[in-house]
Amino acid sequence: MALFLSSKLRKAANTSLLEEKKNKLLNDHDEYNAFEDSEELQNYIELEKEVNSEDFKQKRKQVEAKRFKGSELERKEKELNRILKSKRYRIYKSVAEGSDLSSYEAMRKSEELVKYIELQADVNSGKLNKKEDKESWLTYKELKKSSQIRAYFKFKHSSKLKIYSEVLNSNLLQEIEDLKTELASEEFLSEKNYLLDKKRFEKSEAYNRLINYKELSESESFKKYFRLKKKNDFHLVNEWKLTFSEDFEGDCLDKEKWITRYYWGDVLMNDAYALPNDPHIFSEDNIKISNSIARLETRKEIAQGKVWDPSIGFVPKEFDYTSALISTGKSFRQKYGLFEAKIKVSDIKNVMHSFWMLSDTSLPHIDIARTSSCGKLFPSQITGNENKPIVKKSKIDGLDWTKDFFIYSLEWAPNKLVWRINDVIVKTETENIPQEPMYLILSSGVSKPTADVNAVMEIDWVKCYEKA
Repeated sequence: MALFLSSKLRKAANTSLLEEKKNKLLNDHDEYNAFEDSEELQNYIELEKEVNSEDFKQKRKQVEAKRFKGSELERKEKELNRILKSKRYRIYKSVAEGSDLSSYEAMRKSEELVKYIELQADVNSGKLNKKEDKESWLTYKELKKSSQIRAYFKFKHSSKLKIYSEVLNSNLLQEIEDLKTELASEEFLSEKNYLLDKKRFEKSEAYNRLINYKELSESESFKKYFRLKKKNDFHLVNEWKLTFSEDFEGDCLDKEKWITRYYWGDVLMNDAYALPNDPHIFSEDNIKISNSIARLETRKEIAQGKVWDPSIGFVPKEFDYTSALISTGKSFRQKYGLFEAKIKVSDIKNVMHSFWMLSDTSLPHIDIARTSSCGKLFPSQITGNENKPIVKKSKIDGLDWTKDFFIYSLEWAPNKLVWRINDVIVKTETENIPQEPMYLILSSGVSKPTADVNAVMEIDWVKCYEKA
């Protein structure tokens, strides 16, 4: 089991890569949420609903199914052509445009025709006698031989004139005129061109919306959105709500968040103190902030301070070492959640570096991460009471904790504690789970007081979450 865990830790040892993946997930999550609330996506959803609807598909089919052939427009064109090519209309047109009609009309109004008609009437009635009315008779004979009069009566009794007159007195000419006017209208020609256009759907507003939908679907922003939606791993983000965050910006420690000594020393006497076995005293001077990193320094140097003596209380003492501690005892406490920090340490043979949690009393006590001189890491839980503590401690080996930053975390649920290093589970406890809010402490302290110490605990960030 230890070998398997060591192998998993070595595979997860690249903290930068792990953090890069986490940050990418967070950035993707923010981008996804922003895009999900965007007007652009809402427009796309409406377009998608529209272009995939049966109504849209039916309308497209109707547009693409339209043809000039067989349409009412073609029927009217054919009707006009049929009329114009009909025998009756051709005869009418030949008469209307020919010379016979004009000659006929001219003769119909002439004096010669009037005289001839009068004389012929007298002849037919017997009034005119060639012996007694010789002169009138000769006039009649002469007019009867007239080629113009003969042509007049021939045309008058012709079928051409009959058809011409019938057409002239019918509705046919008006029908032709109406059809010609309609077929020459802008509306008719536009509709005809539309029906003859095989790409008429491509020129429609519906097609523009379809293309808009397809272009949006192919755009990188939409592809990424749907890729993230399909992947659906934002539960890793949505599961937790950030409650505390420290990135150590600026050049000094944020005193609104952190105190630099044990909580009870700060509360009771506004001063630092050491525990009976501590060879060091915590000093605010040992805390440096630069480049978004908090450095808790431990070094060999003489310093004055106080130590807690259970029999007589706080007493002055000279220390050979100084170190540093930061705590959220006065600013932040939480029951249950996820607590993590990105930390790098040095000189673990002589200095113990700890990321731990306490409540108002010394127990329960949780070490999220604690180094030891043997090179192992000790995640642990101490419960019970001071007279009879219950210690649940594990030993984690397989990595050099001084080589790089690692993310140490504790997930605390009502019935379980889970320790992780770079997201690899290294310890789980299901008994004696603390049920009171606890605060965070990050500290370093001398474990071998005979050594010449110059160590540092570097903290990149600290974050706490609660279940969303």
